[in-house]
Amino acid sequence: MSIKAAIFDMDGTLLDSMYLWIDIGPRYLESKGIEYTEDIKRETKLMLLPELGQYFIDHGLIDISVDEFIEEVNASVEHGYYHEVPVKPGVVECLEMLSSHGVRMVVATATDRHLVEAALTRVGIMKYFEKIFTCTEVGADKKVPVIFDAALAYLGTDKSETYVFEDTLTPIKTVNAAGYPLIAICDKWSSKHKDEIIPLADIYTENLAELDFEQL
Repeated sequence: MSIKAAIFDMDGTLLDSMYLWIDIGPRYLESKGIEYTEDIKRETKLMLLPELGQYFIDHGLIDISVDEFIEEVNASVEHGYYHEVPVKPGVVECLEMLSSHGVRMVVATATDRHLVEAALTRVGIMKYFEKIFTCTEVGADKKVPVIFDAALAYLGTDKSETYVFEDTLTPIKTVNAAGYPLIAICDKWSSKHKDEIIPLADIYTENLAELDFEQL
């Protein structure tokens, strides 16, 4: 395998930011004085924000649009992206290594653009990326490969030479099924799925600084 380009997830891969999203559903409902029942928990467990918002609407829990719901959730996590979340260990070293070998890099993330730009700029790694792709802007979540294919089309590299860096099981399944070389990164929030993730990845690493360019 030979790497020419890289598509990076952000939350849990570049940034230690997944804590902002864990239990976002119950925290949102509780902020509105609405009980988060076991039925809601079971039915919304794997939902992404647009699906979650639609579920809340369809079940009469909120009386706003999906877009307004997403805006409210983004506002609740905004402080973290603008002021708190750190870059994950080994990320800067990895990006510097790839950059020094001429590897082109982009970001593909479910987080909305203004939060991505604020966080990556604040931690000093925006300079490594040519372009940011967001699920909102491509119109699809990571259960399908739309965002990765859009990034690949922009890069113009062969799929076999375009590595995807991800940390969570759902996009990892998508990337694997779509035939991209995959580097899976350990994150404490997805570690419970480690046994499922490892067989799907070309490389699994606890720390991106451990990557050897000769492996890629």
